Parts: sequence; structure tokens; C-alpha cells
Amino acid sequence: MPPKIPKGTIVTLSDEQLTSLADIVSTRIDATLKPREEFVDKRLDNLQAENDLLKEKTDDLEQRNRLENLRVFGIPEKSNEDTDQLVIDLAKKLNVTLEKSHISRSHRVGRKNGEKPRAIIVKFVSYASRQKMFMAKKQLKGTGTSIKEDLTQIIQNILRKASENFDEVWSQNGVIIIKDPTEKIDD
Repeated sequence: MPPKIPKGTIVTLSDEQLTSLADIVSTRIDATLKPREEFVDKRLDNLQAENDLLKEKTDDLEQRNRLENLRVFGIPEKSNEDTDQLVIDLAKKLNVTLEKSHISRSHRVGRKNGEKPRAIIVKFVSYASRQKMFMAKKQLKGTGTSIKEDLTQIIQNILRKASENFDEVWSQNGVIIIKDPTEKIDD
């Protein structure tokens, strides 16, 4: 350790002394900052984990809030349309009993682009009414109209990626299901 120099004294240091002094200062700074850096890194990791958990919980709550919703695609748009009635008319084609009192609200979603009709989002009063409509969707195959669950953006993205990699992928109550292509059902 170099000798103490009184305040206000001008000292000329050799390169060797300057290097030694720089090493001492650097060591002290490292000793002081290293524990703080480790604390900050650990705190950042904890906050990131907490943030990820909160995002997951928020997405779960958002999906649960959408359980009574369905999205209907492929119904042509008309000016001054009654989307509730359009959904009821579709239900009749599917032999599903549905009345206006079963629908909480419905409306078109997205921007008009002129090419294809915007989807209709339907919030049903009960999950049971929603399920009747959802279970009848298979009858729409090949018609240009389809019914899908109202999924959060996160779940929708996961479903899209899964669909790119697997043949049989679908969602059920906001949960993505992938059929294992190697699984055989015994007769």
C-alpha cells in the first residue's frame, strides 16, 4: 500500500506508481461494485420471473373471460346488419336452437378490407349455449363459413405455430390439443 499523501500536495508519480495506484483503485471499485452487481442481477432475474408469471396469469384470466365467446367467419357483410340475427340464422342452418336472449352481444371485428367479410364475435349468455353452437361447427365444413373459439393472442400464436408443424391441431376451451400422428387406436 502506498504511503498517504497530505491533501493539497502535488506529487509526481512514475508510470509504475501510477499503474499500481490504478490497480488499487480498480480493486476497490470491483470489491464495492461486485456485490451490488450480483444483487442487481439476482433482482432482475427475480423480476423477470415474476413478470413472466404475471403475463401467464393475465393470459389465463383473459382466456377464461373469453370462454363464452365464439368467432364466426365467412358470413357476408351487409350495411345496417343485425349480427345477432345473422348468428341466429346460422344456428338454424345447424339445427341449433338459439334465440336473441341467448346472446349477450355480437359485432364484427377488425378493419374492413373489402375482400373478405370480417369475423363476427359472439358473447353468449351461457357456456351451454355457446357449446351447442360450437359442437355443430363440423356441419359447416366446405361451406366457406367456420366457427372458432375466441382465443387470446398468445394462445392464437401458439395454435398457429402448432398447426404449421402438425396435421391435427385444435383448441378446446382455450387449450391447444395436438393429435399424436404415431398414436394408433386399436379396433
